[in-house]
Amino acid sequence: MPMTKDSGVGVIDESESTTALRPTFASDSQHHARASVMLLRLLRAAQPISRTDLARRLGVNRSTVTDTFKPLIAAGIVREDAPPPQNGAARALGRPAAALSFNDSQDYFVGVNVGVRRSTIGLAGLTGEVLGEKEFETPSDPSDALELIASVVASLCEQVRGRTLRVIGVSVPGPTDAAGRRVNYAPHLGWQDVPVADALRFDAEGVACSEAGAVPVVVENDATAAALYEARLRLRRDESGRLEDFVLVRSGTGIGVGLVLGGEVYRGNGGGAGYAGEFGHMTIVAGGKPCACGNRGCWERYASAASASSLYVGDRVQLGGQPAPRFVEIVARAEGGELRAQRTLEKVGEYLGIGIGNVIMGLGVPRVIVSGRLVYGWKFISEPLRAAVAQSMAGRLSRWSVEPGEATGAGLGGALEVAAEGFITSGLGL
Repeated sequence: MPMTKDSGVGVIDESESTTALRPTFASDSQHHARASVMLLRLLRAAQPISRTDLARRLGVNRSTVTDTFKPLIAAGIVREDAPPPQNGAARALGRPAAALSFNDSQDYFVGVNVGVRRSTIGLAGLTGEVLGEKEFETPSDPSDALELIASVVASLCEQVRGRTLRVIGVSVPGPTDAAGRRVNYAPHLGWQDVPVADALRFDAEGVACSEAGAVPVVVENDATAAALYEARLRLRRDESGRLEDFVLVRSGTGIGVGLVLGGEVYRGNGGGAGYAGEFGHMTIVAGGKPCACGNRGCWERYASAASASSLYVGDRVQLGGQPAPRFVEIVARAEGGELRAQRTLEKVGEYLGIGIGNVIMGLGVPRVIVSGRLVYGWKFISEPLRAAVAQSMAGRLSRWSVEPGEATGAGLGGALEVAAEGFITSGLGL
């Protein structure tokens, strides 16, 4: 990403629709605001952590850390715990620094992961501790689904009375509108132009209410949500405190792509906000298999976890009415030495690599993380995947890498990250 001359910080300018990514220079106030948000993200990822370590890992002044956290400590959102008393030799080495962490005793979020087959709703605080969770089959009708989701949210919130609900985050398998309130089109659900946020109006006590008193609801594409989840995991492990740009390819029933640039998830530009990352529906086989989106030959029809079943069966007639094996069954058979299952996973890997090569060249970001159910078969998928990327233009021109991410957890975890990110970037309610 382009860097400013003085601060070393680049920003994404979304004020112009003529180009997707336009570099601009950050003012002092923008730099301070962005540094504060990055400090809060790092605190959430690496807590408990001292002020000194926060400043070191992000390369900011101690005064910036103090200015960011002083009002949050006063408001009880962040706490600073004194180090435990020490004796003897340990004490001679010096007093360890006090550690900052979020206070989980008062605030919480709701995360709603809407899946094609099953949905999950959970509650969590800023430390990441899950306070409650429920999973259920997703009703096919969007009105029925949203009614059930609202009912489950109300039931879970009832269990944490006395805490303050801050934000509801919703992840959905399809693009959302620029405002983050509606599902534009989720082909695997059959949802089109569904006002999700309007169906989830709850006040700060977790009680259903009118629009006037409702807490914010953020609706996000599930691949973008998964990218937020993976970004937090990597931020915790990265001592520099600065995330490398990466592309997140999430493969399950379909394929979605999330893009992280300069530590920020990129969602698109202007009227296209919410559409970035819909690479699952790019054509990789002309006139190929029909897709739920109405196209033929889409990437996800060949490289998703769900596509493995049809690849495994091929043109064989299913005898005795037996259903095609699901992805986890194919992986189990491959682990057991079945050659057909192994070749199926290898073929999925090849198709996945073809698409990833296109994504790398299209976005100019050479680091790719693959998450979702497909990771369960990584030992069979990774080699043909990398061979396909290496054979593409991306493999010949860039120093690329593809690595496995989380097989599970990014569903509900991503929805909760959407909520936490909304809270952090909005100033934490101050």
